[in-house]
Amino acid sequence: MGSHDEPLCLALETATATASVALLRGSAELGLLRGSEGQHHCETLLPMIDELLGAEGVRLDDLDLFAVSIGPGAFTSLRIGLATLKGLAFGGDQPAVAVSTLEALALSACRALPEPPVGYLVPVLDARRGEVYAAAYEAPAGSAAGLGEPVMPASVYAAAELAQALPQGGCLVGEGAAVVAPELLAQPGGPWRSESRAPEVPDAVAVGLLGLAHFASGQARPAGELVPRYVRRAEAEVTRTAERLEAT
Repeated sequence: MGSHDEPLCLALETATATASVALLRGSAELGLLRGSEGQHHCETLLPMIDELLGAEGVRLDDLDLFAVSIGPGAFTSLRIGLATLKGLAFGGDQPAVAVSTLEALALSACRALPEPPVGYLVPVLDARRGEVYAAAYEAPAGSAAGLGEPVMPASVYAAAELAQALPQGGCLVGEGAAVVAPELLAQPGGPWRSESRAPEVPDAVAVGLLGLAHFASGQARPAGELVPRYVRRAEAEVTRTAERLEAT
């Protein structure tokens, strides 16, 4: 780790329509770059990484750790992120950490909100077909606090399924809130609410912070071993097997 005690981490977030890359020295953010929504990640990701590392005078050999958002999210986008990370790590000995995209979205929300949300924090991403990828966490006491294990597992939910899985409700954060809001928020004063001040998608800084925490707890692995967590099977596989969710 050179002359620094804190690990130097390059983090990638490609699970959503807006890719981002971040460089962190421990918990200190050195830089963050975001692509424009609708840009193809395969065209923007490497140039953003080159720009970020160049601006900070960092070489790949200087890195101590890679962190990558592992899903759930868009299948092709996840594959691009992982393929890019594995290419960067090839030939080096830096470990890599896979980070839940929903956990990164939850942490992004905690960092953006002026005060911690009350009750369960429910990150939701648009899974199309009227469904969302969602999980639920105990809202932390502050933005620097860990989220811990989800109290509702990451999966694909329609609004009714989400209400059944978490009957006590919670605070929805992320782009998927608009998908389930018409049903879940129909009753004023009900158990569900939506936080419009939270970011719609996670950013790579949250991925990096979680990656560093997982690294510290011994969860890093060789980059070549990482695989995406789709949660939902690809459309062609759903048609072939009539099974909607990945086996756990």
